[in-house]
Amino acid sequence: MSEDQNQYPIAVAALARKRSEIAGIIAELEKQLAAHRADLVHLDNALRLLNSPIPGEAIPARKPRPKNTGYFVHGELTRRIYEGLRDRPEGVSAAELADAALADKQLDDPAVRATFVTRFLVRLGNMALRGHVERVGSGQGVRWRLTQA
Repeated sequence: MSEDQNQYPIAVAALARKRSEIAGIIAELEKQLAAHRADLVHLDNALRLLNSPIPGEAIPARKPRPKNTGYFVHGELTRRIYEGLRDRPEGVSAAELADAALADKQLDDPAVRATFVTRFLVRLGNMALRGHVERVGSGQGVRWRLTQA
């Protein structure tokens, strides 16, 4: 060991443990990736055997749906959005909706808050595509309000 490593043995050991942990995660993900690639090959071959007019490579990848975190029951996000927008006709931000939901559920974890804000933003974006709400502004200060009928 060099003199610098002797000077910080705890830090070096902690970094080595962390590196080992991350290398293990990467190895496991590479195994999963290989298994998924093999599954794709099998699906492409099955499509070919069935004389599919669409080759497997031409089918676009679909983003996997996020796993249900269990914080919201079916329809709760939409209901909370409509309630928040009715209470504040001038508009509301996704962060304000998330903060109200966190308070109702008596949660205060920053990671959960980030998840809530993201979930509200995604749902608001979907509602905007359907014409139920409209975006006011853009970027960090974006607010949402009910579509004027």
